[in-house]
Amino acid sequence: MTETVTDVVVVGTGLLGLSTAFELLNRDLDVTVVGPRTGEHTGQASRAAGAMLTVFSEVEAGHTPDRTRLEVGERLAARSGYEAWLERLGTASNRELRLIPGVWVVGNGYGTDDTANLKAIAAAAETHGYRAEFATPADVPGLAPQIRAHEALWLPDEASVDPAALVEALTAVLQAHRRCRWLNTTADTVTECGEHLAVHAGDGSTVLTAHLVLAAGSGMTGLLDPVLAEQVAAPPVRSGRGVSMLVRAPFALPAAVRTPNRGFACGSHMVPRGDGTVYLGATNRLSTEPDYAQRATLDEIATLMHDATAELNTALRDAGLVEVRVGHRPVTLDHLPLFGRTAHPMVHLATGTYRCGILLAPHAARLVADGIIAPGSTSGHPYSPQRVMEVPSLGDLIAGSTRGLVEMLCQPGGNLPAGSEELLERFLGGALRELAAGTSPRAVAVRRLWERAPMAECLPLLLDAAGRLR
Repeated sequence: MTETVTDVVVVGTGLLGLSTAFELLNRDLDVTVVGPRTGEHTGQASRAAGAMLTVFSEVEAGHTPDRTRLEVGERLAARSGYEAWLERLGTASNRELRLIPGVWVVGNGYGTDDTANLKAIAAAAETHGYRAEFATPADVPGLAPQIRAHEALWLPDEASVDPAALVEALTAVLQAHRRCRWLNTTADTVTECGEHLAVHAGDGSTVLTAHLVLAAGSGMTGLLDPVLAEQVAAPPVRSGRGVSMLVRAPFALPAAVRTPNRGFACGSHMVPRGDGTVYLGATNRLSTEPDYAQRATLDEIATLMHDATAELNTALRDAGLVEVRVGHRPVTLDHLPLFGRTAHPMVHLATGTYRCGILLAPHAARLVADGIIAPGSTSGHPYSPQRVMEVPSLGDLIAGSTRGLVEMLCQPGGNLPAGSEELLERFLGGALRELAAGTSPRAVAVRRLWERAPMAECLPLLLDAAGRLR
């Protein structure tokens, strides 16, 4: 067994982990990265991501003003430094890294709140002094849907990027850096060892470190031994499983095109890649116990393909399939990321970014590095792992999210008779409330599941759990 000593160990080789290692090296620290460097990277969110830098188009009309103000502010902080970060990374890796400017957001009849969401997105952009230009759907390049779009919004200051190119560039820089060591294996356990933390790796080696950064998604805190985990007191992180595709489309696509968020997901979207391929995404299903080895199901693929052809471009039926990917987006109970020092002064988190991981990665890296270099400097940040996390009651969750449940149940492309969506929404809300207040085994199982994941995305799981029990 080999044993080495380093300033910081970063566990996780997705974009968050690699970006954090890159930032720490630029702060003159010795860094050891632990995680697979090659292979399929099964379940990794970075390589399955659409990678839209969506500062404003993630806004929803139902978001509270405080939530919109906080999240847009943090996404703007990340976006404003993105070009400079790309240039720095490109210079270090000797690679050309570029953004594809602009994102179109289109509204159609599939989303009952699309008009309100487009207005909310435009208002958020204008409030911060950024352009948001309404247009007709005919003005959107590459848009030729089966379901008629009624409105479009152009956001020229948003963008997209190829996440694979970013990961490859960061990998090249870290491998070549004299102060970086990369263990191409897994981290098995982490224990305290005197003045250090001991990271025990799958290849039998052990790394002693002054600081540990956990950037390995939803299952990362399971690496900590029980005593250490209790001291860290990390908030729970769940998994949003998403299926995406890479295709060769029979049409030109100069900029990303998406619908607003709906059905607990980021809507349908197609994103151009620099090599001429087009990314199609993406499904979103909450998982409290993710199986990272589970491949895409036919139902997930059918939903993705139906929505893409119906809402974006019917010619996608003739697209050549290049790849299907499954990624697990880490999500916290309050939907805000976890960046920085935990209750244990040697353990730091970089996770919980949900659908904005590519955009937030360099911003997260700076916050984590600041917390290591200047202890206490980021403790008051709203994304601090030490924050008080407010979660809704089951009653509030049901009251505010049953419409999203109806939208999810109607996928792919389901249409209910006029007026029946509201009836189904009220019925599901009433049924879940009655069930949650009961004492039957079914009610107990539903409450137990909700206690593990008290968030809107849990409603489909509650419905499934209630239906399975007899």
